[in-house]
Amino acid sequence: MKRITHMLLIVAILGGLFAVGELNRRLVEDRRQHGITQADPLINAPPLVVFTTVALGGFRGMIADILWMRASRLQHEGKYFELVQLADWITKLEPRFTEVWAYHAWNLTYNISVLFSDPSDRWRWVRHGITLLRDEGLRYNPDEPRLLFELGWFFQHKIGANFDDAHLYYKQAWAREMQPLFPGGRPDFEGWSLDAERMAALRSTYHLNPERIRAIEIRHGPLDWRLPQAHAIYWATRSRDVGGDADVLAADRMIYQSMADAFRRGRLFSGADGHQFIPSPHLELLSYVMAAYDAALADARMEGTVLAAYQFFLRETVLLMYLYQRMPDARRAFARLKEIDPELGAQTDIMDFIFQTYTARGLDMNQDEAFAAVESALYQSLFWRQLGDAERAVGFEQLARLVWNRYMAPRLDRPDFRERTGLPPLETIRDRARQRLLQGE
Repeated sequence: MKRITHMLLIVAILGGLFAVGELNRRLVEDRRQHGITQADPLINAPPLVVFTTVALGGFRGMIADILWMRASRLQHEGKYFELVQLADWITKLEPRFTEVWAYHAWNLTYNISVLFSDPSDRWRWVRHGITLLRDEGLRYNPDEPRLLFELGWFFQHKIGANFDDAHLYYKQAWAREMQPLFPGGRPDFEGWSLDAERMAALRSTYHLNPERIRAIEIRHGPLDWRLPQAHAIYWATRSRDVGGDADVLAADRMIYQSMADAFRRGRLFSGADGHQFIPSPHLELLSYVMAAYDAALADARMEGTVLAAYQFFLRETVLLMYLYQRMPDARRAFARLKEIDPELGAQTDIMDFIFQTYTARGLDMNQDEAFAAVESALYQSLFWRQLGDAERAVGFEQLARLVWNRYMAPRLDRPDFRERTGLPPLETIRDRARQRLLQGE
């Protein structure tokens, strides 16, 4: 009797599970038809996970929680490859679970990529993390500010910064990928409208909206869209538009930081082969960057954190504009710097400031330091002239002369002092710099 009872109970349980599964299947289909489904069927998951998912239906969240606890343990143990598949199951169980999307993409981009030494292997995982977040995470969570910000962060930090040994490879790989969509780095609004294939790639593959690009260009200036800074600004802008106060604050910070970085190295200079992309300063962005910093400085929530960054940016800018022989811009940046940095003092001369900024120790530098400062400037002059950037070459030549003249001025009328601590003629130092260049140093 007990055996018959047990068998009947088992049959009843199995029948109930089957009925629940059928009901869940119908509910999922109804939700899919009405566009409110949160989960697609699992693919390549273990049979037990597939069975329990279909059978339990609404209990998918419980399964995801169990897998999430397992994922946390794997993270602690440093088993990043096992995390890849586990996180994939969790995102399929609970596609609206934004935390796991961010975690999964981060694991691919940061943890998995650095396990490889070859830059191309690293880039494959970095790009996988970006596409996972952009193509899948945002498909289920299109207006989630956290995911939009994380995507911008990958461009700003992982590709745009220099903390990864392979960052130059990432930059050039992304530039080559973007080149067909942005010839010369600039948006081709008219060409996109006439080229259905390019428009499809822009919208469907990279999820970039031409209208938003146009709005960003109007507000933040002519960006080079082959570079990661422009894409960091794009995704930060999207995060800002849909986020709350905290999201807006974080997005604004990413925008002005990316703008400053675009000014420093936001113009691509192609090598002789047309494929090697070399980042160079984008001087036309100065007014836009200063406007972004001024807006951030006016925000009481960011005043304390942005002031030091703005001062540092302006100090760099004064020297950079001098190097490019743009003295009006250098003086404008210097005037703004004196307004927000009272330590400079009203009597500070811009030429003294440039000299001291470049040499760091000003007139107190020793002979070796002075020689290195002049030679490095001449090396840069020869280097950029060889690449065809005459404007930058002349700027470094001018800087070398300034440092040489300032250092030698107190020694010209004192032969013994000049003999003991002076520098060789500029032409002699230039020959040494040319030898370094020819030797590949």
